[in-house]
Amino acid sequence: MATIIRDPLVEDNIVELDIVTEADRSDIRRRYEAGQLILLRGFRYDLDFKFLDSLCFDVDGPPEFLRKLKKYGGDKIAQLCPESANPLDQFVFAAVFQADAGRLAYYQDQVASGNAQCDALYTSIFPDYRTTKSLYTWRFTSTKYENLHWDNFGIPETFHQVRIFTNIAKSPRLWMTSHHIGHYAESIYDQYDLGALRGRIGDDLNRHVNTVALGGMKAPCMDRLPRHHLAFEQGDVWLCETRIVCHQIYHGEKAFAAMYFSDPASMERPELGFDALIEELHARHLPAHSANSPVTAPA
Repeated sequence: MATIIRDPLVEDNIVELDIVTEADRSDIRRRYEAGQLILLRGFRYDLDFKFLDSLCFDVDGPPEFLRKLKKYGGDKIAQLCPESANPLDQFVFAAVFQADAGRLAYYQDQVASGNAQCDALYTSIFPDYRTTKSLYTWRFTSTKYENLHWDNFGIPETFHQVRIFTNIAKSPRLWMTSHHIGHYAESIYDQYDLGALRGRIGDDLNRHVNTVALGGMKAPCMDRLPRHHLAFEQGDVWLCETRIVCHQIYHGEKAFAAMYFSDPASMERPELGFDALIEELHARHLPAHSANSPVTAPA
């Protein structure tokens, strides 16, 4: 089970919950919508973690291939076949799977099983969500010293998302988390002129806050926000809405993550959806005459 060090200067938005009864699942759903990170107690996928951890994508090779390996995820490997003529496919087959078709096939079986188990977990917790799309990422390249940030996807449509993560590696996956976007944006609204983003998608606010308030890529890891520290053990499973929970991967080797898109109106509390939170934030900061004055038709 994960080791967690909580910083008293950040709201305690991390909970460890069982997932046995319907009451447990209801509690997870309620807390997820409230913007908390949930670590599932006593739950793990039935996967061959020893085998999966034996795979290494941090290999030597041509720079043009190595740049693409980070995004050579489960979907591409699921379609990989030893006979592929694609040079990148051949490189992955030889360098990662040692040109062993059986090793590749077993990995593909593990990916399919993990995806299916994650689907079942998601459906058990969020049975009434009207899901529109799901994405799966099997990342086997190392990540370290990521900036603290709130996610932004550049998707213009309003949607709710559920993110489910698990650590595949034997070594702990180190995360740090900080403030809820609504709380932090409230505290800096006037200082960073967030009102200029009124009427735009919530992603634009997250991007602006990441860049202007936290320093972005020009000042990596130089923000001064307090944060909780989490070390997820192999097999740990956790959930959080990454546009709402400020987070940072400090170190990690291998992980599986799934992202489920759904209609925000199907949430138990749609007013807690990401875009609804940002709209409400802007509404609270409308000038008094704008909020209370009647709208006059042009002459």
